[in-house]
Amino acid sequence: MEFHSAKQISPENLNRIDYDLFILAAGYEQRSIYLLVDFNINAKVKVALAFEEKSREVQRRNNDVLLLEKGFRSMTFSGEQSINFDPLFSKISENSLKDNIFVLIDYSSMTKVWYSGIINYLIGNENIHKKTIVHFSYTPALYNEPKKAGAVKFNTPVSFPSRKSADPNKPTALIIGLGLDYSRAEFLQRNLKPELTLLLYADPTNEVKYVEMVFKNNEEIIEQSGIRNLLSFPLDNLERTNEILTDLCLSLRAKYNVIVAPIGPKALTLLALLLSVRYPDISVVRISQGAGASTFERKPCCKPLVYSVEFTPEESE
Repeated sequence: MEFHSAKQISPENLNRIDYDLFILAAGYEQRSIYLLVDFNINAKVKVALAFEEKSREVQRRNNDVLLLEKGFRSMTFSGEQSINFDPLFSKISENSLKDNIFVLIDYSSMTKVWYSGIINYLIGNENIHKKTIVHFSYTPALYNEPKKAGAVKFNTPVSFPSRKSADPNKPTALIIGLGLDYSRAEFLQRNLKPELTLLLYADPTNEVKYVEMVFKNNEEIIEQSGIRNLLSFPLDNLERTNEILTDLCLSLRAKYNVIVAPIGPKALTLLALLLSVRYPDISVVRISQGAGASTFERKPCCKPLVYSVEFTPEESE
């Protein structure tokens, strides 16, 4: 399929659509079930991607009970595991009598591997012959004091696998979306050795304390990169954030191999992944602590940010 268009929509739209497929993560956060509690979601097929890690967390068990009551089918995977989404999407495509397929993805508690896998699946699939409208929903969380970061174990690409290879004659420009984690940005800079590093951070957000801690925890790399290479984006305005990220990447790609590394928030990762679909020479990487990462409660703070993305069948030549 091909990426056709994208726009931010009001979360109230989630109550008005009969979805063919609804996928969320059965995680250990309260926001994992936020849409089920505060919205009236109708869907023919409901699937919960359940983490095989830390399945005995109290909130995880509570979430599992509600998901079962709401008619979700549970599928267990590691958070680091790629998922074959063909059985889900191909089934709804074959059974739907409508011209368009509507899918809701709540990626609030998903790993980058999972929701990038959904995008990669749709872009790489040639057997879905109907326009597919995917609503990617992200619920921001109340601010939590970050726990001490563990060792970083991965630095791997998550953008579309068939992207263009890096030009060996170009230097690297690294765009980092700053988060609350200590030392992750420095890890990326040390390993990728870019000629130019640009830093993005969310401001405004739902809490001023979040912005303060982003600056505090990333003080070293902000000082190294310089204030002129530090740019903000409005978390609640996905279309404006997409403009900022797109303009920045396109201004660099003629001279540099551009790598986007969104450490946080997840909405920025989604926009970066969709950008790499449109411009395959722009790559997206992730870093992770793996399955042993610490967990802590993430409570929903406000209404979800919903990004509506249309994928269309490839035109035959």
